[in-house]
Amino acid sequence: MVLSNCPLVEFPEIPGCLRELDLSGTQIKEASLSLVSLSNLRDLKVSGSSIQKLECNMFGSKEIPASPSFRFLCFDTLAVDHCRSLKLLSELPPYIRYLESHGCTSLGKVSFADHYLYDLELEDDVSAFYMLFYNCFSLNQESIDNIEANAMLKFESQLKKQSWTWEYNILFCCFPGNTISENKFEHQSKSSSLVLKIAPNRCCGSRFLVFSICLVADLTPCHHHESLNFICKYQLTVAGGGGCEQFKSRWDSGTEDVIKWKFMGDHVFILFSKHMVTKDKDYEEASFEFYIENPNFSVGEEIEYEYIKVEKCGVCLIDSIHDGSTQI
Repeated sequence: MVLSNCPLVEFPEIPGCLRELDLSGTQIKEASLSLVSLSNLRDLKVSGSSIQKLECNMFGSKEIPASPSFRFLCFDTLAVDHCRSLKLLSELPPYIRYLESHGCTSLGKVSFADHYLYDLELEDDVSAFYMLFYNCFSLNQESIDNIEANAMLKFESQLKKQSWTWEYNILFCCFPGNTISENKFEHQSKSSSLVLKIAPNRCCGSRFLVFSICLVADLTPCHHHESLNFICKYQLTVAGGGGCEQFKSRWDSGTEDVIKWKFMGDHVFILFSKHMVTKDKDYEEASFEFYIENPNFSVGEEIEYEYIKVEKCGVCLIDSIHDGSTQI
């Protein structure tokens, strides 16, 4: 249902069977969603609207189900980008796949519903999570902690489902800041490269090495933003002089925005993909190199690249996946 730019000041009554709702550009100030009554809603868009508060009342007036495996699989996309009056996003579904919140300069508070109430079932052909908080400069520390914790929850959920075997697998989370969590990313460097040692496999059976990464970069120099590429090149060295293998992973910035805007200041990026998982071949060392590529398509048919410096980087290594089972 498309109601964009309609003269609406209150959230409309909509049928429970509705799957998509576009309220972009409306004058709605507040919305409290009971996602039980809207159990089929997949996509909600309120981009560029006057929304100030959006609260997800997950169970409405009903009691929370006694079972810890309440299934909530539908709500995929929430777009609140360029809502300059937005101050609160409350109790968001923890496994929402695409959260587009960039340009919400007044957004101060973000929280997620308790993930223990949900039983996540990812579709076999899709395992992608985007959480975009570009230029959300008013986020308080608690909200940044919530966003970071939710990103790591989604990373762990992908491991538990062993979803790196799927064709499409991405985690991309960004928010303003210049601090990498020491609790979540043990290996850190104040540059664009990092080397870490890999402990020998002391257990019986094979294991996989799984890396998630965190980067800090100042995006102010970007002249355009549509096609930023985040590149990770890493090399794994086999113990005892057994040679080395090289790998590469790439993420795009997740924005396809026709509204002209610029990145501003330092941002933190938490990234993961299936290319960051590899079967251990008695590796003893991993070395990483990171950079951000900004292709310029406006120079005739040629592509010119500018490169954004990665100021800090961090790596989380999980190496306890044996014989197809995951222990985190």
